[in-house]
Amino acid sequence: MTRRQAVYALWAGCLIWGAAFPLAKLALADATPMAFNVARFLVAAPFLIPTARQVTRDEWRWGGFLGLLLALGFALQTVGLAQTTASRSGFLTALYAPSTPVIVFLVYRTLPGAPQAGGLLLALAGTWLLTGAAAAGQQGLNAGDLLTVVSAVVFAAHLVATSAAGRAGRRPHALAAAQILVAGLLSALALPLVETPAYAFTPLVLAVTLYEAIFASLIAIKLQLSAQQVLTPTHSALIFTAEPVVAAVMSFLLIGERLGPLQWLGGLGILAGSLLPELRRGRARAWPPERPRHPSFTKRDGSVVPAVAGT
Repeated sequence: MTRRQAVYALWAGCLIWGAAFPLAKLALADATPMAFNVARFLVAAPFLIPTARQVTRDEWRWGGFLGLLLALGFALQTVGLAQTTASRSGFLTALYAPSTPVIVFLVYRTLPGAPQAGGLLLALAGTWLLTGAAAAGQQGLNAGDLLTVVSAVVFAAHLVATSAAGRAGRRPHALAAAQILVAGLLSALALPLVETPAYAFTPLVLAVTLYEAIFASLIAIKLQLSAQQVLTPTHSALIFTAEPVVAAVMSFLLIGERLGPLQWLGGLGILAGSLLPELRRGRARAWPPERPRHPSFTKRDGSVVPAVAGT
């Protein structure tokens, strides 16, 4: 893959993940959140079984831990999406990036550098503008927002675990297959315990389920894995910031959601907080430090690196 093709591939992934937020919001009108997640994993599973047959025992152990985090993150994100707007869910999910330094500190006991700390503070200010009292005339902080923020923290933990698995020499595609299958199994086991499942087999719900499973999971993750072998982390991060913006624009086009001026400012603050550490990475000391004996793994949407994408 050439550099130009890699850029196009990442942009395609961002468009796919961004559109997934309003599409999932539409489907959740006729399906409960956990039932929708289980259906998505069931559709994706047959495509992963050939790879799963080649997964080693150690990779299954990593996949089990990563799958647990992925299942929890998706559950919180999807339940949150049912109670908030798709555009806000997109921006709040992006908090996984500035939240990562907190997880790294808890795991490695390593204080973040100034760029990471500044990015976190900037993202928190953006969150207040997006959801708090500053959103005058708009819906304030609600339960769906809180669940989405917690999901972003879980996705941050997933990202830290993913990078650890990568440093431990575990194969990305094997880990991706293992974690998605484990996440699907855990979601199915939890389904009757957390909700009364409902899933309407309407054309819309079925189409969105296929989109989330095939495009937003399998295809987008494949694009990301291929592109990030060519592009630098900073270049990738710059492109990834387009995802919540795409989510907000597609939410307006598909379901008529609107953000007020202060909410847009808050969303941009979250994106700036995500970008600040990356833009300073070339000048700052390496962070987090290499610790070869810790697990690692994927991006918030399930992609390997990081796994979130989108919902």
